[in-house]
Order: sequence, then structure tokens, then C-alpha cells
Amino acid sequence: MEGNDLKEPDRAPSENTADAAAVSASSDQTSFEDDPPTGQEEPFILQNTNYSPDSADESARKMGLAWSAGIVLFSSIAFTLFLGWIADLLLGSSPWGLVGGIVLGSVIGFVQFFRISSQIFGNAPPNSGPHSLFDDKDEN
Repeated sequence: MEGNDLKEPDRAPSENTADAAAVSASSDQTSFEDDPPTGQEEPFILQNTNYSPDSADESARKMGLAWSAGIVLFSSIAFTLFLGWIADLLLGSSPWGLVGGIVLGSVIGFVQFFRISSQIFGNAPPNSGPHSLFDDKDEN
């Protein structure tokens, strides 16, 4: 027996026609009324974008900013927690110095975290740099 002469198992004729009908029905279900007419292809979504990957310098800048954002968040909470602990020892107000230190450090840390992360993801104007939270200038 040759390898090309393999036969399908014997089936009743109704099974073969049922399989063929199921295949043709499933292929008919994939066409939609909103499909473009044949001959016209739907444009590829990403073909009109002007994406270019960041340079190595820009990637290093973003990575450094992300690292510093994490360090600032952690260190501001840890430092004010330490100050709160010292205040508890000196004033005898345990645990309120710790609680105040955590709250104050979290507020400071998140403000700085969002300021740094806006430098990572935002398109900064050329003359932008660090600004004080208490500037009198109205930046629009």
C-alpha cells in the first residue's frame, strides 16, 4: 500500500454532506454586511502613524526619572516618619507623631511623584524646568 492511497474511514453519505454543510455555514457567518466591496482593502490602522522609538538618550532620561520618582516617594515617607517618631519621643504624643509623619510624607511624596511622572510622559516645552509650587506666575 502506498502512502498517498490512505482512505478516509467509511461514513454514511449523510455524515459527509452534514460536515460540508456545517463548513459552508461557518464560512458564511464570517462575512458581514459592513465589509468593503471586493477589490478594496481596509486600511491598516497603524500605517498612518508617525511613530518612532525613543533614542537611547531619551530612554535613559525616562528611566532615570522613573527611578528618581520611586526614590522620592519612598524617602519622603520614610524621612517624615522618622521626624514623627522623634517628635513622639520628645513630646510624648505617641502615636500621633508617626501618624502625622506618614500623612505628611505621603502628601509630599505623591506631589513629587506626579510632578516627576508628568516629566516622563508629557511633552515638555523647551524652556520647562523645575518650578516651585509657590510661584506667583500663572502658567497657561
